[in-house]
Amino acid sequence: MSVHDDIQTIVNDSDIEIGLVAIQIETGETIAINGDVPFPMASVFKIPILVTAFSQIEQGISSLDDRITLENAYKSPGSGILPFFEMGLTPTWRDLLTLMIIISDNTATDIIVEQLGGPEVVESYLHQIGLNDIYFKMNCKDLLGTVFPEEAKNVSSEEREALIIEKGINHDAVAFSLNSDNNVSTARAMSQLVTMIFKDEIVSQDSRNTMLNILLQQQFNDRLPRFLPPGIKCAHKTGTIWGIRNDSGIYYISDDNHVAITLFTHWDYEAVWLQAEAELARIFEIETAMGQIGRLVFDHFNRV
Repeated sequence: MSVHDDIQTIVNDSDIEIGLVAIQIETGETIAINGDVPFPMASVFKIPILVTAFSQIEQGISSLDDRITLENAYKSPGSGILPFFEMGLTPTWRDLLTLMIIISDNTATDIIVEQLGGPEVVESYLHQIGLNDIYFKMNCKDLLGTVFPEEAKNVSSEEREALIIEKGINHDAVAFSLNSDNNVSTARAMSQLVTMIFKDEIVSQDSRNTMLNILLQQQFNDRLPRFLPPGIKCAHKTGTIWGIRNDSGIYYISDDNHVAITLFTHWDYEAVWLQAEAELARIFEIETAMGQIGRLVFDHFNRV
């Protein structure tokens, strides 16, 4: 069986939809399954934000050492630690970019997006460098705001959780759209972006090294790197919203063997909605499948 067949078996067994593109950076050999189908990026869109930030840093518009004062108005729902900190904290851009990537801090993300000039600046930069299949329309707060019940948009996290349990979420929200009104990308475009980062095709080598070092500090490693052999590094960023589990980054197989890989998935979250045990079991199944696919890709390119 081919690697495509092995991957498709895992996809069928786990009952998920995927978009996958893996590119061996040194040779260009590519594995693709639904590589040109758009998927919601979820927090994988923080890779495009990272690249846009370093582009502006290199233009002298901002600096890694610039400090931003945390205000309550900046605080965004979802993942991260900054919402739990007091006003007046002054993290640097370096701090915010690191938090955005390694623990997917939504507040750090939205601060950076505002400093860059808004989502339209990020999307425009991506299209300027030729990645026309990546669209970025909303920051984290606005994206999640399309999903939450109306009453849950400006309340505490505890009240929001209770309202979501009581009233549910908007399953038809734009956050789940596959069109350019949402933050979407194809797996091919995202793998091209991380390839461009690795090959110094966007920013200087110093900026490239800083970006990769941040991505290598990723704290969520239960997806693509899940079953990689010990010692194999993976510089990557995950993404999660209801029914979406994603991962994108670079495998460091050897000094002359690197693989850019993006795996977008969609799954049947409504089937386990508000069923805690069933939901956890389903998430474990999906992330295990993602790890198995990641290992198949690794094994394929490790034999080259």
